[in-house]
This record gives sequence, C-alpha cells and structure tokens, in this order.
Amino acid sequence: MLFSIAGRTINDKCTGVCEPVDRTTIVNEAGKNRAQIVCRRCQSLIFPPNVVVIVKEPMKVLKNMSLGAVSGDGCESIKEWWYTESDLVFDTVGWQTVEGVKALVCGDCEFGPFGFRSDDSKKFYVAVERVKYI
Repeated sequence: MLFSIAGRTINDKCTGVCEPVDRTTIVNEAGKNRAQIVCRRCQSLIFPPNVVVIVKEPMKVLKNMSLGAVSGDGCESIKEWWYTESDLVFDTVGWQTVEGVKALVCGDCEFGPFGFRSDDSKKFYVAVERVKYI
C-alpha cells in the first residue's frame, strides 16, 4: 500500500492476470452479477449488483494488467465476460487504446485492461476473472 483514493486502500500487490472465481457466488438466478464488481487494485465500483449479464464469448486476447494498461508483460486469452450494451451502467470506467484494442481500465487508478469495448463502441465486456467482488 502506497496511497489511497477517496479513503480506499490501494493494493499494489494485486496481480495483473486472471484469478479463478467461484461462479456460484457471483452470478444470481437471472444470470446477472450478484455482488458489486470493483477494481481489484483500488476497489472503485465498476458495476453495482444486478446490472450486467455473464457471457462466455467472444474469445479475446488482452495484455496483462498494469497501471495505464500498456506496460503489462504478456497476454491472456479470455472468454468469460460481464456484458452490457450501455456505458451508463458503469459507475466508474476509463478508456485506453492498447495495441489497437479499445481497453477498459479503472476510472480512478487506471489499472487495466480489465475489459474492452467493441469497435462500434456499443458493446462492453469486463473479464470475470480480472475484477473483484464485494
């Protein structure tokens, strides 16, 4: 921990790769997010409960996560996402183009990419295993 954002502690030891998640604890009976979805590094709210659905495609390769989303070493293939067609359901999110991908990053600490948006900017995907649940 080096500093805080609006009273939240920064976790500088969080990993930049996908971390396994127990799907039974994060998805409700409607297939939407049961808990708040937050940034793994600073815990800023990305989505409140019950606003995004889980989908198992498309397969997408994203750089490993880092501050500013550009310096992460390596890449991962990701195929499970929180999905929405509205940028209005995000509480906080930032945008960054990383190697031609319209990447989604934390709007407060700029850690990412934790997801991407489609080329037409009408579809938004957040990797299930690149965020935290509270």
